[in-house]
Amino acid sequence: MYGFRWERWSALAGVLFATLFAIALALSGNTGGTPTEVTNWYADDGNQTKAFVAWFLYIASAIAFLSFLGTLRDMLVRAEGGPGTLSALVFGPGIAFTALYLASVSLFAAPAAQAGDSDFKLDPNTAEMFSNAGYLTLVSGVMLASIVVLSASTAALRTGVLPAWLGWIGLVVAVVMLFAVFFIPILVFVAWVLVVSLLMVVTAWRVRGNAPPATTTAVG
Repeated sequence: MYGFRWERWSALAGVLFATLFAIALALSGNTGGTPTEVTNWYADDGNQTKAFVAWFLYIASAIAFLSFLGTLRDMLVRAEGGPGTLSALVFGPGIAFTALYLASVSLFAAPAAQAGDSDFKLDPNTAEMFSNAGYLTLVSGVMLASIVVLSASTAALRTGVLPAWLGWIGLVVAVVMLFAVFFIPILVFVAWVLVVSLLMVVTAWRVRGNAPPATTTAVG
């Protein structure tokens, strides 16, 4: 029972990841398209606060993703049997994505930290450089995470651990993620995690519901 409860709640971590990411993204805001707009945005204390709150939420979402990733790997290992090649291809790139994701959100938050320091003046060009570096780091992480989606989808089609329709959709999602530079594929990946997380919870309930009842043997 303990294992079932832990699997159920850790599977829900994917939902938490998607939710925290969406909230953080909404708080991040648009710094503007000109040097003056960028300077004014970071000079606002409210915007600085929102940037730091978004950073904490992004960090929390990364932790939630790691929990989701571990549960997904365990599910695939049990379904595959043998060496678990596909589950390994899910876990390794998933860890790499998390590291790049953490680096990217920290780069996004760096200009706000600089703007809040009274001893230094934030240059708008430097702020934009950090923002662009953060975005490219995030894009590279999502492109790498396409291996996670591809491997999980292949495992779903081979083992039936997840619905076949999700496997076929996942193959398309994996290709789309290679174009993460256009941003929309990033949201597609987050949506994929959300859907898989919900399906993993349903699977955990089904496994529990199909488990044979425990039997007791009379002694003496």
